[in-house]
Amino acid sequence: MFNKRLIPIITPIIIYLFSQAFLWQPNLFFPGLALGSLAIILSVRYAMTKHQEDWLLFVSAPVLFWLGFSGYAAIIVSHWLIQSVFLLELWFIFVYLRDLYYYSNQSEAEWSPRLDNLFMAGGFLTIFASAAVFFALPSFLTLPVGLSFLALLLILGLSLSQFFANKKEHWRRSLPVFIVVLLSLVELAGGLSLLPLNFNVLALFLAFIYYFGLTVLRLYYSGSLNRRAIKLPLWLSALALLALLLTARWL
Repeated sequence: MFNKRLIPIITPIIIYLFSQAFLWQPNLFFPGLALGSLAIILSVRYAMTKHQEDWLLFVSAPVLFWLGFSGYAAIIVSHWLIQSVFLLELWFIFVYLRDLYYYSNQSEAEWSPRLDNLFMAGGFLTIFASAAVFFALPSFLTLPVGLSFLALLLILGLSLSQFFANKKEHWRRSLPVFIVVLLSLVELAGGLSLLPLNFNVLALFLAFIYYFGLTVLRLYYSGSLNRRAIKLPLWLSALALLALLLTARWL
């Protein structure tokens, strides 16, 4: 019988090989994305022992990370940066599958907070990579604006919903705030797309705003959303955005 402990080791290696394959042969890009996504989905499915009926809730985090950074690797030109992206994908998928395996097979109380941290960090990085592709793609392809925003809406919605993967109880009470945060992010993305800034800078803007929105959602879910609790994240996010704006080079 296949040892499930090997899944967090084998799957990242497979993903890394797919990444190198479409770097070497660009026409393998879309088949590589499809096969890599399938490998991740199957790995999540078979890594879980408990809560097997909920395994689909845990798929979006690694799949979006893989798709987002694969798209990001396709629009950058630095060979060393591309290889760094591939190593980042390998690391994240390894850590995610490892933590998911232990969450499902050992102590949920110990490993659930680790998954929460991964959802926060991975979501921030995923939104950065996906937003960079969103802002840079018009330079490479002519796509309908509505289709681009629909794709971004889907990515943002799935990224925000990761927070509820291991918190099924009382998630409906957070639904109004979830919708407000999601629509606000899409509207802000539309406004950012009008600024004459590099796509990496615009992507960082949206990633910081996403992180703040997710913080608001987490506080609301825990019943801790108040002026005092939101003050520090708000100031830190505002300072980060201001520093980014002042140091960015305008096109």
